Amino acid sequence: MLEGNPRIIHGLASLPGMADAPSVIEVPDSAVSTSLRGARRLLLALAAVAVITAWLAPLFPPTYPAAHLPMWIAIGVLSGGVAVLVSIRPMTARWILLTGGWWLVALTVIQAFVVGDLIAMFSTWLSVPVLALFAGQLRPKPRKALVAAHAVFAACWVGVGLTFVAMSVVAMSTNDIRTTQAVYELMAAFDITLLPWTNFGTILTGIALSMTTKWGLVRYYWVVAKVAIAVGILVMAFGFLHDALERAAHEAAALAAIGGTAAQISGASEVVLWGFGVALLSLVGALLLSLYKPGGRIRRRQATRPAAKLAATQPR
Repeated sequence: MLEGNPRIIHGLASLPGMADAPSVIEVPDSAVSTSLRGARRLLLALAAVAVITAWLAPLFPPTYPAAHLPMWIAIGVLSGGVAVLVSIRPMTARWILLTGGWWLVALTVIQAFVVGDLIAMFSTWLSVPVLALFAGQLRPKPRKALVAAHAVFAACWVGVGLTFVAMSVVAMSTNDIRTTQAVYELMAAFDITLLPWTNFGTILTGIALSMTTKWGLVRYYWVVAKVAIAVGILVMAFGFLHDALERAAHEAAALAAIGGTAAQISGASEVVLWGFGVALLSLVGALLLSLYKPGGRIRRRQATRPAAKLAATQPR
């Protein structure tokens, strides 16, 4: 993406980690235009999400309700402004685009995890690819930093998953209903704090790593499989696992109030155990995919040229 001829992007040496880079880098017209078109579509989609969401009631009560509307307005204005800039001036200096991309990522992350907005969490899947498209192929030092961040987040996600499985076993095997209640309440607290950070941190650094290296998002089977695993765990978590955990915690609290036992908790406890168990095994599988990279590159069919088709039908 950042090698070839004949388009030139200036000011690269002023970027962090690029002090040893030349002041100009030649980039193919096709690569630049493709990246800018993709970034523009994502920016417009994010601006539309911001405008619509700003005037809708939050799905869940935010931590800081007063910041909900101003932050969405800021995200919408910034994403729309950068989209317009990319459209009317494609040769904008790279550092300006990167600055806009970083601000956009920062705003969506703050809206998602500080203000507390579920839609903003998934909006990071738009802002991070925008920044990745602006960044292009990374040089060794920033690429290693991104790999390290992805590895740390992934290890934390696996660790949290393993902790959840262990806590589920303790909650189901103990005879003390108070212990069961405490375990499920702690799991419910971790489920809305530690787990989202590690989950989205792993996914977002993985997306950025794929889009700024040779691997891509849909070029290799093992990368596609990892994306499918991550999305599947999210669907499972938001689809039924979180509700099952809250139901188990509520039932444990009710039984503790009347002197019941852990055995009286409904099947929600088993759903929690097996759900987090499957998620943990899936995460281990994703780590193994990163290590062994099976399957190779995805082969794409090339359309047969009309002339070739005609020649193939002619009698010899």
